[in-house]
Amino acid sequence: MSYRLLISVEVLNFLERLPGRLRRILRDLIVAIGEDPMGCSEATEYDRDGRMMHLAICGEFALVYWIDDADRHVKVMEIHAADK
Repeated sequence: MSYRLLISVEVLNFLERLPGRLRRILRDLIVAIGEDPMGCSEATEYDRDGRMMHLAICGEFALVYWIDDADRHVKVMEIHAADK
């Protein structure tokens, strides 16, 4: 199934502040999430609205994303410390 990848501005701003090598690694993970969102999911949690959010772990960071099947979007909503 083909999805369109959408990334929140907060995630983009966070990535801009990281060293280049780490930024590239996380960007590659984001691309992989867009290509195979279920295959990148390592855990799930629910947000305040009851949506299932997926987590992909990369070193010390966790990317939180939502697979919106109705719109055929994968929405990368947040990045935070993996142990949070």
